[in-house]
Amino acid sequence: MSNFDLRKYLAEGKLLKENEGFNVDDYPDKDEDLVDLDAAFEAAPNISYNQVLDIFKSYEDEEILNDFKSEFPEGEDINKEDYSDFSITLIDDMSEVSYIQANWISVFDDTVYEKAGLV
Repeated sequence: MSNFDLRKYLAEGKLLKENEGFNVDDYPDKDEDLVDLDAAFEAAPNISYNQVLDIFKSYEDEEILNDFKSEFPEGEDINKEDYSDFSITLIDDMSEVSYIQANWISVFDDTVYEKAGLV
């Protein structure tokens, strides 16, 4: 028996279509060499539960992963604001907010960290 979930497949396909027009390079900062993360994060489309889960898995911290799973039941839609609010509880100082935004945007462009001057 296959674990294929048609509803999940169709929902993720719909998200892919909605996300086709997003390009992080369309949001330059005042310094033309960098990306304006605030503007790009605001404009970034929603992503699937599994994509957000992958972000938190990348932290390689079981406690954070378990907190995420208890806060957001599997398959539940997660919007940017809920993601951001939850993520802010995990950081030590507000200078790390740019990494929270970049993590979301990295689903669309994994070079966002360089483009925003974070590395």
